[in-house]
Formats: sequence, structure tokens, C-alpha cells
Amino acid sequence: MLPGERNRKETDVEYISTQERNKLLWSLRSDFAWAGKKIPENIEIDGEEYKLGDLIRELGEKGIINSNKVAEIKTIIPKLKEKAGANEKLLETEELTKTEAEALYEEATGLLRAVMELKDRLEGKGGEKGADEFKRMLNAQRLIDEKRWQELIKSLK
Repeated sequence: MLPGERNRKETDVEYISTQERNKLLWSLRSDFAWAGKKIPENIEIDGEEYKLGDLIRELGEKGIINSNKVAEIKTIIPKLKEKAGANEKLLETEELTKTEAEALYEEATGLLRAVMELKDRLEGKGGEKGADEFKRMLNAQRLIDEKRWQELIKSLK
């Protein structure tokens, strides 16, 4: 219990508005929602605990993946996607406080980032190459956005 919660009434709990909910959902569904998000150290799925932080650090340090580790990663990825999807569904349908909604959003984006990291490791990507590829994609998107902006300005004249 947080300090001061003892005297707080149930009506003092601030629930997320429809506009705030839509903003979180839109952000979660965007292409790079996971960028810059923190990967959960531990996550429990179907009663089984996964140490995502340790797994991803280990893969980054060793770089070489044996067939057992590949099989483990291939079974974890769909579970992480499913958990992120479940969080998105809860965010979309349940009456949540702002704190609960933010926690669901952060966990979902962290799981999506973990999925991307694990996929990259399976494909042999990561490290500086992965960062360079991400920068290249962002720069390409900036160019597209700039062209659209210029076309809009021209159409308004």
C-alpha cells in the first residue's frame, strides 16, 4: 500500500479516458512501438517464468547459438507475441486505471522488443549492424515523411 492510500476513497481512482486509451493503442500498434523500450527481466507466461533479460544478454555476449537454444527461442517467440496480444486486448477492452494501462502498455512494448531482439539473434543480426539497419530505416521513413509534407504544402498553395 502506498503512503496516503489508506485515506483514499474508491472514487479517487482515476480511470483511463477513451482518448488516452486510443493513444496508447495507436502507439502500441505502430511499426516501431518497441523501439527504445525496456525488455522485462522476467516474465511469467502460463505458469512458466522466462528470464528474458538474461537470455538476450547471453545471446548478445556469446553470439553463437546451438540447436537447443534455437529451439528454445523458437518456442518462446510465439508465447511472447501472444502475451503482448493479450495485454493489448486488455488495454482495449477493460476498464483500467492510468497506472494499470501504462503497466500493460510498457509490458507489451517490452515483449515486442524482446521478440525483435530474439528474431534478430536467430538471423545473426544485432549489435552495431542491427543499430545501423534501424537508423537506415528511420532515415528512409524521414525522407518519406518529408516528401509527404512538401506535397501537402504544395497542395495548400
